[in-house]
Amino acid sequence: MNIVISGVTGGIGFAIAKKFALNGDNLILLGRSISKLKKISKSIKRDYKVGVQYYCCDVDDIETVSSAIESIVNSASSIDLLINSTGFFHIAPIIDTKNSVYDNCMDVNVRLPYLLSIGLFDCLKNEKGGKVINIGSSSSYVGFKNTVAYCTSKHAILGFSRALNDEWKEYGVTVHCISPGTVDTNMVNSLQQDKDTYISVNEFAELVYDVSKYNGNMLINEVQANRRFIK
Repeated sequence: MNIVISGVTGGIGFAIAKKFALNGDNLILLGRSISKLKKISKSIKRDYKVGVQYYCCDVDDIETVSSAIESIVNSASSIDLLINSTGFFHIAPIIDTKNSVYDNCMDVNVRLPYLLSIGLFDCLKNEKGGKVINIGSSSSYVGFKNTVAYCTSKHAILGFSRALNDEWKEYGVTVHCISPGTVDTNMVNSLQQDKDTYISVNEFAELVYDVSKYNGNMLINEVQANRRFIK
């Protein structure tokens, strides 16, 4: 299978990439840092013996996004799965949040998944049964103070997933939104929470993998994964 994963230089994206590599899937990895992508690609090839391509894809430099999409389309006639796992988290009162920070949050968490989904649509529908998985959040369903920009973007990715699934189902493409509670990554180090209650990146990657591989008669459009114990 050919799997495109964005945000692999972050904790969730990297864990997801390793899970799919462990099961023999060929990977196309996207991230902001070409040096980090090169390092990750090398380690995955060495450890899992699968095919790996990587492309710089930085929504702050829109040409890199267009170039990455073009390269993927030219190199892969079909894509079985696109996983949009980029994430930008900002914590501050909304009155102290600069417009540029809000824009960046929306660009990373919503605009990039939109651009990648639209850009790879023809590859996803080629084999009838292509899938898109967008990583949402518990913040896709509720609101928390001091995270207005983030909650706004995660509500948006949930709405995007719901609408896109309804629009693309006639082409055999299904769109899923998987929304976890706090996952143990560097992105959430600023939170004052008990880390013992966090979801591990590896168990979350297992969930993403299981949803992606399911091909039965049920429709798994949305999944919420909450922390078991919140002290």
